[in-house]
Amino acid sequence: MEKYVYVAQNVDEAIKKGLEDLKLKEEQVKIEVEEAGSSGLFGLFKKEARVSLTPLDNEYKKIVDFKTEKNVVEEAIQKEKIVEESAPVVKEKQNKEKVEKKEDRIVANKESITKYMTKIVHSMGFDTAILQFEEEGNKNYTLRITNVDNTSLLIGKRGNTLNSLQVLANNYAKKFTKHYYRINVDCDEYRDSRKETLEELALNMAKKSKKLGQPVQLEPMTSSERKIIHNALSDIQNVETESHGKEPYRYLVITAK
Repeated sequence: MEKYVYVAQNVDEAIKKGLEDLKLKEEQVKIEVEEAGSSGLFGLFKKEARVSLTPLDNEYKKIVDFKTEKNVVEEAIQKEKIVEESAPVVKEKQNKEKVEKKEDRIVANKESITKYMTKIVHSMGFDTAILQFEEEGNKNYTLRITNVDNTSLLIGKRGNTLNSLQVLANNYAKKFTKHYYRINVDCDEYRDSRKETLEELALNMAKKSKKLGQPVQLEPMTSSERKIIHNALSDIQNVETESHGKEPYRYLVITAK
């Protein structure tokens, strides 16, 4: 015989609750008081009454509210249906967002960027120049200019002409994305040789600062060139680099102690 347990504030309420739930009369069940309950002291440490009701009829089966069960089942089916119907939409949206996230807008428009910059370089008199778009990784790209006779003229003094072309390329690319990117414009491997020159300059100026016992000021540089100086001296103890001034005349001060 199956036993049904009910809990209430007192024994009478627990029994009443059980009889109503089982839809039986008191003489049709065996009642056992498992916990009499207590009102406690001054309302504290109260315990609820706990009783068990066992139907005397061995064939008794508790009447279940099928209407309630039906509602629950129907609700579950409806929810599952909604999930199934919305799943393709959600999946499609997620896939679309995933594709958009993965899509590199700069790479997607590299032909437009290359064509635009090629026109500018040709209009400067370098009509044989060929521009190639290269991906460097981490949202860094290079427009490499080749097939130029007078490369020094295109590069300009300390790379000033290349820097100007670089500004134009990055400004034009802004129309394609709002996210971070950087386009470098290079010719005749100037950027690599310039990097080596700046790293050597950084070390020499640090030595000079230490020898003189005072800070040394460098000439104005672009943000990328200042970054090369910073990185070259970042791991050397007792050497500090600070940027001063406003663009395009911002410069570095090196202090070695």
